[in-house]
Amino acid sequence: MAITSVRRSLGFAATIGVVLSSWSLAQNDKAEPAKPKAAVPQPKITVSKETTWATEPLRADGTVDYLEAVNRLFSKGVTPENNACVLLYQAMGPSPEGGKGQPDAFFRRMGVEPIPADGKYFQTLHTWARAQPKDNNALNDMESKTGERPWTKAEFPLVAEWLKQNEVPLRTIELATERPMYFSPLVGTDAEPDGALIFVLLPGVQKSRELARTLASRAMWELAEGSQVDAWRDLMTMHRLGRLVGQGPTLIEYLVGVSIESIAIRGELLFLSETRPSAKMLAMYHKQLGRLPPRASVADKLDYCERVMFLDCAYRMGRGQMKLHAIVNGAEGGDGTLVEKLADGAIMQSVDWDVVLKSANKWYDRLSATLRKPDYRERNAEVKQFNEDVKKLVEKSRGPQALLSLLGGKPAISQTMSDALIALLLPAVQQVGIAEGRAIQKMRNLELAFALESYRADHGSYPDSLKPLAPKHIAEIPTDLFSGQTQKYAKTAEGYLLYSVGDNEKDEEGRSFDDDPRGDDLVVRMPVPAPKEAK
Repeated sequence: MAITSVRRSLGFAATIGVVLSSWSLAQNDKAEPAKPKAAVPQPKITVSKETTWATEPLRADGTVDYLEAVNRLFSKGVTPENNACVLLYQAMGPSPEGGKGQPDAFFRRMGVEPIPADGKYFQTLHTWARAQPKDNNALNDMESKTGERPWTKAEFPLVAEWLKQNEVPLRTIELATERPMYFSPLVGTDAEPDGALIFVLLPGVQKSRELARTLASRAMWELAEGSQVDAWRDLMTMHRLGRLVGQGPTLIEYLVGVSIESIAIRGELLFLSETRPSAKMLAMYHKQLGRLPPRASVADKLDYCERVMFLDCAYRMGRGQMKLHAIVNGAEGGDGTLVEKLADGAIMQSVDWDVVLKSANKWYDRLSATLRKPDYRERNAEVKQFNEDVKKLVEKSRGPQALLSLLGGKPAISQTMSDALIALLLPAVQQVGIAEGRAIQKMRNLELAFALESYRADHGSYPDSLKPLAPKHIAEIPTDLFSGQTQKYAKTAEGYLLYSVGDNEKDEEGRSFDDDPRGDDLVVRMPVPAPKEAK
């Protein structure tokens, strides 16, 4: 899975290609008859905080090694003994998604020796089932159902047997999540060890999501069989896994970590609903939740890795090591398109790459400051304005006006290239911010659910409002991140309804994405209702 999978803007890139190539053709019409091609001089690119941002490490030719810069930044304080990723690969094996697997440099960058190709590694249900002389139909349906509700071995014997076969790697995963750090190095392939950061593969990330679903299935089995301690242990392993994976340098790792944490919270709420723990057990479970690794900041991902990814692309383009079409298509190799001709043409020699890099850093500085604002609603409003300003870059670079601006010479060309790359490489910032907000709010809902269960354990029923929960059962009542007010709560005949209004900031009376009509509220219903059958 390549880092580039989170961004695409082919239509815009083609437009930029038309505009800039039109300018180049106009200049060629004025030029003297063609002369033999001379060697193209390397453009001067200043190494500084204002341009390249990273000023070390430098390669032998004086250029910034961005891959190693990111690895150094995110491996501070990490050792082979405290790095969860070391044990995760011992559970997954060197080839989490098949193929030749991670290069030896990956393991050596973690400070360990490469692991053997053969071993008792984790097997997915599909891989394991192919070798079994049984009817393996509807595996997808089987796997999803076992992760959503308590189930018994009599209902899903194949899944139970598969989980038994994975006991050793699952135990290794549990031990991995007890470590405090997570560093998964970004490395090139054996064939291209110094490849662009934007094309680095992340084969272990999606496998982590599969591991989480497996832990959810086993927790639901243990819950049905009455093994509450084991079920909670698997849920906490999954929750820690999500927090740890999110510590990785890339935005993809962050989003996968948030997804895993969401699965864990759903399971933990179901655990409360099914077991109705005593006050003593609730205190113990809540204490373990308090020891979770900290959730990573999405601002850090955008400020560091995403920024560096942009600068690395621009740096390589300026030195003739990457073409614009490679960013658009996500792969090297010529296809003769107009965009490719643009990248090879004289127009690229007219770009002041220091201007491009400085302009990019200003955008990322602004974005980082916005995403670090403590008030979510204020932050979200500024993110929306940020997105509008990016859209203006696209419009500004289209049509005759853009062509006329290019006639202004090198400064205009440099700014147009900067605008083009910003529009291509900036991720969907607003959606990423929403994902972070939803993760924070779901955890607030879980904290309130624990407080409500603690009150019930003491008083025999749930309170009529949230107010009596503080300060005994929770230090203070958290606000709804999206509304800035107290979450909506209503005691019901069976239990209660608790919800946040969600990122659309509309009170939809507790309707969530799987309700009809559909809503956006982030909802906790107690007792947790049975999952709805897919239509």
